[in-house]
Amino acid sequence: MKKTIMLSLFIVIMAGMIWRSWGLVWSGQNQPASTVGTSSWEENRLIAHALGGVKGASYTNSYEAFITNYNRGYRLFEVDLVQTMDGELVARHDWSQRLQPDLAAYRGRNVTKLQFANSLIMGRFHPLILPDILQLMQQYRDFDLIVDTKAGSKEQIQQQFTHLVNEARRTDPALLNRIIPEIFSPDMYDTVMGIYPFPNKIYSLYKTGASAERIVEFVRDKHLTAVAMPEYRVFVNPNLVPALNKLGVKSYVHTVNSKPVMQLLRSFGVYGFYTDQEESPEELMLASAPPGHFDFPGYISSGLASISNIVMKVRNNG
Repeated sequence: MKKTIMLSLFIVIMAGMIWRSWGLVWSGQNQPASTVGTSSWEENRLIAHALGGVKGASYTNSYEAFITNYNRGYRLFEVDLVQTMDGELVARHDWSQRLQPDLAAYRGRNVTKLQFANSLIMGRFHPLILPDILQLMQQYRDFDLIVDTKAGSKEQIQQQFTHLVNEARRTDPALLNRIIPEIFSPDMYDTVMGIYPFPNKIYSLYKTGASAERIVEFVRDKHLTAVAMPEYRVFVNPNLVPALNKLGVKSYVHTVNSKPVMQLLRSFGVYGFYTDQEESPEELMLASAPPGHFDFPGYISSGLASISNIVMKVRNNG
């Protein structure tokens, strides 16, 4: 009994710390509706994360992942882009040894485009460089692509997006209408839009500790139509998704591979998900349809399951 009381007290204290740090958006506040209409890419509720799961593997960003998930019916993909030593953008989540063990000795950015292109992902999947991705966009003209660039500094953001825009223009300028940058901060928004005024973009929260109020204010001021967030943001900012919905802004949560969790999040108003699940979008959305009643015990259970992530987020945002 004593342990249960202590655990409950700990959860209340942690929730208070997080809400104080990140804030709440109260439903009683006056918030004008969004003036931006919905474009076709936002009709997709599921996003193939890192080009999607393939043969039991995730984070591959590989040719096989794209083809497999395109054939499953996905039409909205996310790809991770990093830059090689010679300036090429390549589809890879990070430079950890797991993905391409034979490149481990090169320590990340010391890898060249040729070395990357000649190294199979996990020994079995074919890697993609930016020209490959743009060719796929030309060949398959009915999908859109969210790009998660791993740049840290303003200089890196400028380098990567300048290269991305130039390559797309050389291939087919119309492709820029189907490329959707993940924007991580107001400063990044200004930098990216100064290079090219992308008509479609998504505000991604996984790198920011901004309060819910600041998030809603930024989204409203920039007329953004979609926000991506980690699962725990839904729980620690319980009014954030409803506030975004009130603006007509769609919320995507990443990375969700559990149908019951999808169902729970949809009951809180979440619109869609980044996923590695090796099923068609139709099958996943049917299985994750929200119940007709509010599942408060399920909410508490999911919140407890995410407590370690919440604690780490608080530490990281000190």
